[in-house]
Amino acid sequence: MARASQPSTAQLKREFDSLKADLGALAHEMRAFAQAQESSLSSRAQAKANNAAEAARGAADSLFTGADQQFQHIRQFAETAAGGAEDMVRERPAAIVAGAAAIGFLVGALAARKA
Repeated sequence: MARASQPSTAQLKREFDSLKADLGALAHEMRAFAQAQESSLSSRAQAKANNAAEAARGAADSLFTGADQQFQHIRQFAETAAGGAEDMVRERPAAIVAGAAAIGFLVGALAARKA
């Protein structure tokens, strides 16, 4: 019967060195892949953060514009109401003074009742 030949120490050393080189190359490729993935993920995360910040700025600008418009409407209403009140006081000063006195009397009576 033929006997299987045993690999020599030199042959085992060459195979081990070859395996070691292959593992080193694989480790190098894995590092390069990890760095590429890190760079890609970092870029995408930065882009998403920039988009979110821009959306927040847009929402804040829109809110500010809406609030400013509401303020202008309220201001216009107040000016109109003040003008109407001035006209009423000029037309009927006695009625306004009597109404104010009546309201003062009612408030005074309510305040004295609770005390």
